[in-house]
Amino acid sequence: MILESKRLLLRKFKPEDKEKLIKLLNYKEVSKWTERIPFPYKKKHAEWWVTNDPPNDYIYAIVKKDEGLIGGTNITTKGEIGCWIGRKYWNRGFATEAIVKVSEFGFNELKLEKVWAATRKENETVFRLMEKIGFKRVKDRPYYVEGIGDTKVRPHFELLNRP
Repeated sequence: MILESKRLLLRKFKPEDKEKLIKLLNYKEVSKWTERIPFPYKKKHAEWWVTNDPPNDYIYAIVKKDEGLIGGTNITTKGEIGCWIGRKYWNRGFATEAIVKVSEFGFNELKLEKVWAATRKENETVFRLMEKIGFKRVKDRPYYVEGIGDTKVRPHFELLNRP
């Protein structure tokens, strides 16, 4: 399923995204804010990512309509949302636009009661972004990453599905 907003398309990653994916994710400033993106980001990582199709996770390439791949986002069947944007595209509202769209998908298609996200306490940019969209900060808690386990306690944000 393709999701569309004013400037973006959210679609599955394709094999032809690999080179751009490697280019976008080979910035420590991008990977340091995520739990799952390694640095340096290599061809083997991109190859795995474009073929990865977990059963409880909807993973989308964020594509700027007039430019191509600029990032990635996901939502799980438990309501967790993640998002990253290539460094070149920061501070232009693309993460906000993508998170709003994927949240709508979670509420309308997955019938979730809430969506949530975790971040690092130093990532104040994400705090502002979440609040701008309408997420509320809830109690900080350990953040679990499949294959890694509990990591440090992270600030959590939730958005409730209200009519």
